[in-house]
Amino acid sequence: DVKLTEGPRDATALTRKALRDGYERVVAVGGDGTLNEVVNGWFDEGGAVINAEAAIGLIPSGTGGDFRRTAQLPNAEVAIKALAAGRERRIDAGRIETPGTNGDPGVVHHFINIADWGVGGEVVARVNRSRFKGGGPRGSAVFLAISLAELLGYGVRQVQLTLDGKPLMRRVSNVVLANGRYFGGGMKIAPAALLDDGVFEVVLVGEMPRWRSILGVPRIYRGTHLSMPGIEVMQAKSIQIEPVDEEPLRFEAEGEPLGSGAATVTCLPGSIRFVMP
Repeated sequence: DVKLTEGPRDATALTRKALRDGYERVVAVGGDGTLNEVVNGWFDEGGAVINAEAAIGLIPSGTGGDFRRTAQLPNAEVAIKALAAGRERRIDAGRIETPGTNGDPGVVHHFINIADWGVGGEVVARVNRSRFKGGGPRGSAVFLAISLAELLGYGVRQVQLTLDGKPLMRRVSNVVLANGRYFGGGMKIAPAALLDDGVFEVVLVGEMPRWRSILGVPRIYRGTHLSMPGIEVMQAKSIQIEPVDEEPLRFEAEGEPLGSGAATVTCLPGSIRFVMP
């Protein structure tokens, strides 16, 4: 069966219904946003996997998708061959939870690629307000231009991090929790990330001169930036993030703005079957 989305989060609702109706495979046709909605539909309203034996597939549409790069699904032809072959892998997912305030129940959101706090959240907020927020070369160029503008003006934020119970205080411009390797239309932010190792690669981008931030952008696309001064890389299964100063720390996952306050992120090892080469 083919279903067309008509608005935000339609793919989440369609996926939940399909799984409850007994479908064993749901294929997202689109980019990272559509795929993220399908991933959120894999879990019920309480956060439990609806059908652990079903599988997600992806036929990438457009040229701006990032998850497909890590999943070795560069184009629709390769993806369709993978679907025909039917090989499935269990991969990890991430769960973001924010505390409720003033009657607000908070946010519970899932992702399989990357979530980030700081300048990345600001970039996504601006891209979503742009009339060129779609995929393709123009969308990627707009994303890069907005990223450079934010790097020039963002600065750093003081944050309290807790990685698997270990507290860390840092001044950062970005905190990246990576299950996949790419974000931002091809930036290889976490070159060592694996989809099925049960941990996130945690990339902290600290305080550095603006000129170094700008000159480092080409290195991020190549994945050679981790040796730059001001960048730390760790691994963790559970991460708590809390802003210390009064400046907002916006965060997002796969292009979805999620808030600007404290959050807890948990890795869910092997929680999703995915069709890939």
